Amino acid sequence: MTISFANVHKTLRQKTLRTKILEGADAEFAGDRLTGVLAPPGSGKTTLASLMTGKLRADRGRVRRSSLVSFPVAAGGVFNQALTGRENLAFLCRVFGFDPVPIIRFVVDFTEIGKNIDKPFKSLNRDERTKLLFTSCYAIPFETYIVDESVIGGRGPFRARCEELVQERMQSAGFLILTSSPSLIRKYCNDVFVINGFKILEMNSVDEAEALLGTDRLRDGNGELDHVGDVDDSQILE
Repeated sequence: MTISFANVHKTLRQKTLRTKILEGADAEFAGDRLTGVLAPPGSGKTTLASLMTGKLRADRGRVRRSSLVSFPVAAGGVFNQALTGRENLAFLCRVFGFDPVPIIRFVVDFTEIGKNIDKPFKSLNRDERTKLLFTSCYAIPFETYIVDESVIGGRGPFRARCEELVQERMQSAGFLILTSSPSLIRKYCNDVFVINGFKILEMNSVDEAEALLGTDRLRDGNGELDHVGDVDDSQILE
């Protein structure tokens, strides 16, 4: 199981602004490993995640996926704001070829959201949205999970349960964690890559990755998020 990049070029185009992200990038990520991609803020981690999941296409070159890859964990843009949590989950399950009934049951039990699963997503409070978004991705048995900075979310007891769920999924699936935080990669990952000079480079260690990028360009964090907001295309450069 792999996600491979072969001679990938990608430039973001927003009105008159052109931002180069990748130029002739080659990389192969093992889909069953715990892999970290370290990059400074604004260097294109979210763009890379979108290329991995197929949300974006390369301008040139090819991205190939030979494993079932998740949507980015807790990505707000994945849910339709007007649909209920149940309707969103049912749609996602059918897209990826899973029976929605046991997955929805798991999400309702895990989040303790109760009847609010049948409310429009936009009407839920921030705690409920956060619980639903994090749990929904991990509830679907993907072969490779894509994480853009935030591995777990929520507050109090839910956050602790979320951490346990992540550890459980890491026993049976691969993770690709894209982050500006060396500490986060040290905590979870075995393999390390960097985005540097519009290339994706494999490193021997987190220390080597930090030395190449420079600690002053990075932003340490623990990969935990209290609340999630909506994600739109204006955030894609991060």
